[in-house]
Amino acid sequence: MVHDYFAEISFDGEAGVWYVSDTNFPGLVAEAPSERDLLARIRALVPELYELNRNLFDEPVLEAIPLRMTSNRLETIRLAG
Repeated sequence: MVHDYFAEISFDGEAGVWYVSDTNFPGLVAEAPSERDLLARIRALVPELYELNRNLFDEPVLEAIPLRMTSNRLETIRLAG
């Protein structure tokens, strides 16, 4: 059975970057200027991290890794009036 991996991505308004704010995927740390760029970076990093940290995975050798990605962005919306 393959573990249920996840990565939550969030936007830091002060720094102006998207970043991995929470994950259970070993070694996954990343940021990028846009959500699209961050998703692409995560897709590139996951296979590399799997190869580098294979001993941390509690599973047989995998051909694909399911990674549930969710995004979170807090905005302040000004009200008319």
